[in-house]
Amino acid sequence: MPEIDRRGFLKLAGASAGAAAAAGCSDHVEKLIPYVVQPEEVTPGVPVWYASTCRECPAGCGVLVKTRESRPIKLEGNPEHPINRGRLCAKGQASVERTYSPDRFHGPVRRNAAGELEPTTWDEAIAEVAAAIRANPARVRVLGGDPGDTASQLIDRFVAATGAGGRVVSIPFAREALRAATEQVFGVASEPIFDLSGADLVIDFGSELFESGLSPIEHQRQWAEARDVATHPDGGLRLVYVGSRLSLTASSSDEWLVAKPGSEGLLALALARAAIEAGAGGGAHAGLLSGPLANAGADAAARATDVPAEAIRRIGAALARARAAVALPPGHAVASRRAVGASAAVLLLNEVIGAVGSRVIVAAPEGAPRQRASYKDLLALIREMQDGQVDVLLVHHMNPVYSIPVSAGFADALAKVKLVVSFASAADETALRAHVVLPDHTALESWGDARPRPGVRSLVQPTLRPLYDTRAFGDALLDVGRAVSPEAAAQLPAGSFRTLLEANWTGTDFRAALKSGGVYQPASHAASGFAASKVEVAEPVFTGDGELTLLAVPHIFLWDGSGAALPVLQEIPDPVARVAWDSWAEVSLATADRLGVEMGDVLRLESSAGAIEVAVLPRGGIRDDVIAVPTGQGHVVGHFASKAGQGLVGVARGGNVFDLLPGDGVDESGGRAFLTERPRVSATGRHRRLPLLQWNDNKRERQLGEAMTLAALAGHGEAHAEHHGPHEMREPYDPAADAADLQYQETFHERGENSAKASPYRWGMSVDLDRCTGCSACIAACYVENNLPRVGEDETRLVRQMAWLRIDRWVGEGEPELKGGRVRAPRSREQLGDTDIRNAPLLCQHCGAAPCEPVCPVIATYHNEEGLNAMIYNRCIGTRYCANNCPYKVRRFNYWDHQLTKWPAPMELMLNPDVTVRGQGVMEKCTFCVQRIQAARQDAKNAGMLIPDGAVKTACQQACPSAVYTFGNLRDPDSQVSKASAAPQRGYHALHMLNTRPAVTYLAKVLRGKVEGSPS
Repeated sequence: MPEIDRRGFLKLAGASAGAAAAAGCSDHVEKLIPYVVQPEEVTPGVPVWYASTCRECPAGCGVLVKTRESRPIKLEGNPEHPINRGRLCAKGQASVERTYSPDRFHGPVRRNAAGELEPTTWDEAIAEVAAAIRANPARVRVLGGDPGDTASQLIDRFVAATGAGGRVVSIPFAREALRAATEQVFGVASEPIFDLSGADLVIDFGSELFESGLSPIEHQRQWAEARDVATHPDGGLRLVYVGSRLSLTASSSDEWLVAKPGSEGLLALALARAAIEAGAGGGAHAGLLSGPLANAGADAAARATDVPAEAIRRIGAALARARAAVALPPGHAVASRRAVGASAAVLLLNEVIGAVGSRVIVAAPEGAPRQRASYKDLLALIREMQDGQVDVLLVHHMNPVYSIPVSAGFADALAKVKLVVSFASAADETALRAHVVLPDHTALESWGDARPRPGVRSLVQPTLRPLYDTRAFGDALLDVGRAVSPEAAAQLPAGSFRTLLEANWTGTDFRAALKSGGVYQPASHAASGFAASKVEVAEPVFTGDGELTLLAVPHIFLWDGSGAALPVLQEIPDPVARVAWDSWAEVSLATADRLGVEMGDVLRLESSAGAIEVAVLPRGGIRDDVIAVPTGQGHVVGHFASKAGQGLVGVARGGNVFDLLPGDGVDESGGRAFLTERPRVSATGRHRRLPLLQWNDNKRERQLGEAMTLAALAGHGEAHAEHHGPHEMREPYDPAADAADLQYQETFHERGENSAKASPYRWGMSVDLDRCTGCSACIAACYVENNLPRVGEDETRLVRQMAWLRIDRWVGEGEPELKGGRVRAPRSREQLGDTDIRNAPLLCQHCGAAPCEPVCPVIATYHNEEGLNAMIYNRCIGTRYCANNCPYKVRRFNYWDHQLTKWPAPMELMLNPDVTVRGQGVMEKCTFCVQRIQAARQDAKNAGMLIPDGAVKTACQQACPSAVYTFGNLRDPDSQVSKASAAPQRGYHALHMLNTRPAVTYLAKVLRGKVEGSPS
C-alpha cells in the first residue's frame, strides 16, 4: 500500500469531515424555482407597493403594503391618507401576521354527524346554507361587525333579496353614545371630528387619546406638532387628563385630574360654567347659567367628582383664556348607563369654548344610509334565538361568543339555532361552534372599501393570491344568495364582489383612487345650532355590593380581543403596566395592603354577571376605590390567543373581563355600557408570576430619561436638576479640568480611521423624549421589519425578550420605596396626580467607543467605517461577553432556535428577505435598519450622488406617530439629525459619563407645568 504524506492525509481528513458535517448538520435544502413567465410588475429583489386600508380598528388609517415576490412582508402608513399621514400604530404594523396565522381555515368545513368539523367543498357548503335559508327565510338573521361600505350595502341587498328576517350590526367598542349625544345636541346623527392641530389646550375626559380614542394616530401626531418647542417656545399645547388611573394618555398629560369614574359629564358641566363665569364667549352663553348649568357649581362638582373646586375654577378660567381649546368625550372604559348625557355635556363644553365648527366638526353622514351598531338590537336578537325564532344565523367580522358578556346568554342561545354559519378566516370561539364555516380572505387578500368618517373614502385591495381555498366574504354571500332561488339571484348584483365594488365607485377615477388608496376631501360642518336644554347628566348606576369600581380598560394592542391572535401584539409589553402575554388587575398600593396581596397574587373578581381570576399588579397611579382589568385576553381558541401553542389546548390565557359585565348593560341610546360593576374582590391564596418586562421605574439618577422645565429651556431660572446637557460630566469629574474629557468631546469621525479612508457617512439618530408617548408603534415596526422572533409567554416570564428596541418607563418625582422580600410594586414611585413620566426608547447606541467590541473573542461585532456597530452573525459563537459589557443592555441572545420553534407554518412566509434570520446561540441587536441604508446607497450610486438626507428612514422612525426619531448622516451639518443632535440645552447622551460616545442623542422631556401657563 503506498504511503500517504501529511498533506494528503489532512486533505482527506478535511474533506471527509466536511462531508459528514454537511450530511448531518445542514439545514433542509430548498429548491428555488424561477418564474416560467415572469410577471411584468415583479422584479426579484425589488419590492412592490400597494395602497390599501388598515382594518384593525375603526380609525381606518391608510397603509402601503410592501410585497416581495408577491408576499406581503411589511405595512407602512400611507403619506397621502389624511388620517395617519404615513404613520401606523402597533396594531397596523402587526396586522400582516393575520394573513400568515396558523389558525386559518384552509377551506370550507362543516359539522358531521359526530359533531366534528370536517373539510368539505364550496359547492356542498353553499348548497347546505342556501337550502336552510330557502326553508324559512323569515327565520334567518345576519350578525356581524363593519365589513366596509360596499360590503355593508351588499348585506342589505342580500337580506332584501332572500327575504331574511333582518340584520344586526354589533361592534364591541362602538361609539353609540357619542353619536346619540351629537344628534341630541346638534341634530346631526354622526360622530364629530375632533381636530387638535393648532390647539393650545385639550381636556381629555377619559377618551384615552393615544390608546383607544377616536383617532389615536392622527391625534398623537397633532398633539406632538402642537407642542413642539422648536416652533412653540411657550410650550404649545397643554393636555389635561380626567380619569381615575394613570393611563398612557395621562402619563403624557401636563395635568391629571383624579376624578371618580363616571363623573366626567358632571365635571364637564362644571368647567363650562366656570369658563362662562371667566368670560368665555364674551357673555354669549350666559343664558346657560340658569339652564343646564344652574346646578353645576364648582363646589358641588368637587363633591361629586373628587376634583378640587380650586382646580375646576382654575381650568375653567384657562379654557376661557385659551385661544384654541377643545374637549374630548368620554371613552369606552367610563361608558356607563348614563354615557349619552356625559358625552352631551362635553359637546356643550366645546360649544361654550368656541371649538364647534373649527376644532369640532359635526359633519353630515355621507353615502348610502347604513345600519349602525346597536347593543340593544343585539340583545333583542339573543332573545329571539333563545325563543327558537332563529333557524339560520350568519356571523361575519366578529367573535360574539367571546366579546359578548356570558350573562347575555348568547352562547346558550346559539345552541338553539339550527344552522350557524361563520365567515371567519381563522378559528375562534364562534367559528368552532358553527355548523358551517365559509372562510373569508384576510384584508391583504381582499377587495373592499371603508368610509371611516365624512370626507374620507378608502380602498382595500389584495396584495397576494389567497394562500388557501378561501373565498371573499362578498363573493361567498353572493354565491349563497344566488343559490337560494332564481328570484333572489335576480335581485342581487351580477358579477363578482370586485365588480360591485368598482360599480359603487362610479364617478371617481378608480385607478387613481387605487393608486392613492382612496379619495380624500375635507369634511364640512353641518350643525347650525345646539340644543342645550336636552343635556341631562346624572351619576352612573352600578351593580354589585363590592367596594371597588371595575374599569374594563380597552387594551392598547389587543383591543376587543381580535389582536390576541397576533403574537407581536402579545409579545410587546403594555406601555404602562409593562406586562405581556397575560391579564392583570391594577389596584392601588393601599388597596393591595387591605386585601393582603402582593404583585402576582391571584385575585378572584365576582360580579353579578360572572367571575374571573387574574394576577394583581399594585401601583401608585390609581384610585383606592378602583380596580382596572384590560380587555383582550381570556381566549380558549387560537395558537397565540390561548395557550394552545404551548401545548395546552383549550386553556385560556389570562381572563376575559367581558365576563364580569352584565348582559343588559345598556346606555340611553341602546349602546353598550362598560362602567357598570362593583365586583367582590378576594384573594385566592395562589400566586402567578406576571410576565413583567420592567421591574422598577426608578432610574436612580442615571442619565436615561432626562427632563427639564420650560422655564429653564426658555432661559428663565435655573436648569432642572436632572439635566446637565450632553457635554457636561457629573461630579466628581470637572469637564474644564479633566483631560480625559477632551477624548470624550471628540466625535467619532475626528478620532476615526485614516482620513483617506474615512467614509462620508456617520449614521446617527436623535430621540425626542418630549414627543414620546410610549405607544410602542416603533417596537412593532422593528419586530416585523427585522424578523425578530416572538419568544412566547414562558420565555417572557424569564425576561428573555428579543426586542431590539424597548421603551423604558421612568417616574420622575418621589423617593423610591424600598422594601424587603418580594417586590411589592414596581410602580411604587407613582403618585396620584403626578404626570412626570418619561418614556425613554432604548436601542443600540452604536457607540464610537463601544464596550461590546473589544471583548468579543471572534470579532463578531465591530465598528465599520460609517459608525455602525455591526454584527457578523455567522461568526458569533455566543459567548455573550458583548451583552455583559453593554451598559445599555440592548443586546439579545437566542437561547433557542426561535425561528423553528416559535414560527408555526406559514408564518415563515412573512420574513423579510433583506434581513438575516438568526439562529440559536447567536447575539443580535439593532442595526439602524442597515438593509434600508444599503437600498438607499444603491439608488444613490445609480444616480451618481451621495445618499441624500431623509432618503433612509428606519422602521421605528417611519412608524412613529409623533415623530420621536430623526435618523441620518451626522457628518452632514445640514442634515436634520445633525441639527436635532446639536440642541445645546435639551440634548444629552445616555450614560455619557461612561465615555461610550453614542451615535444616539436624546432630547430631554420638557416639563410645562399646570395650565396656568396657557397662553391667553
